Amino acid sequence: MEANINKRDIDEAVADVCIQIIKEPLSYFSEADVQQMLVEELRKIKPISKLYPTSVRKGKDSKGTFSTSLLHREYGGGEGKRIDVVILDPDDAKKINDPNLTTNKKYLDPVYAFELGTEKTADAFKHVRNDLGKLSKCVKKKNGAGYLIHFYKDNTQARTGTNRRKNTEEKIERVFKQAFNDIDIMTKQAIGTEQANKYANVKILAILLRTYRDQKKIRGKCRIFNGQKWIPTNISRDDLLRKAILKQLA
Repeated sequence: MEANINKRDIDEAVADVCIQIIKEPLSYFSEADVQQMLVEELRKIKPISKLYPTSVRKGKDSKGTFSTSLLHREYGGGEGKRIDVVILDPDDAKKINDPNLTTNKKYLDPVYAFELGTEKTADAFKHVRNDLGKLSKCVKKKNGAGYLIHFYKDNTQARTGTNRRKNTEEKIERVFKQAFNDIDIMTKQAIGTEQANKYANVKILAILLRTYRDQKKIRGKCRIFNGQKWIPTNISRDDLLRKAILKQLA
């Protein structure tokens, strides 16, 4: 029953969260905050706001069964892995026969899955590679999709032209930008060259934010990776931000 949940609605919810963060970058402290913001926005989608019946009975010989949300955080992805946020298929929810939200001890393949990251990620290369691997393996539904969404918030106050600013830009290039510039290489490392076609089911959104500098004007406060380049996007134009974000999620 995948058609009950429209991907366009999912994309719009993701765009709403991203625009909020772009315009107010202090709205998150950590990845957990971004997770919470995303979950709150996704719950506004009507099919996701409901509870759905499972096959877990409320007691011995009881005809009643427990219900569950389709939306979960840190859901099992197999092999000891966890997925940041998942949306399950209503038909699959009916098959759940264990309180741990599994069917015959196996976690369900979500319709949609999300892996998130922020500048506090210790190793962006490893994080992105692992996220790609998890998303490509767990999202197996015909009309499903995985979402890899990473933010980097530049908190350095140094002005343009200073040595500290130069060092900061070099660090951003090294620890964040390059992880996405080399995305094709990492895709092959994550899921194997022969399996790389699965990567098409994973939507990648990487956003660089220039939070604050000790100067009056800052060019390129928001840059969104379009798969090849980091494109400056006007933060005062919600329509342009939405267009750029949705393009990456299409």
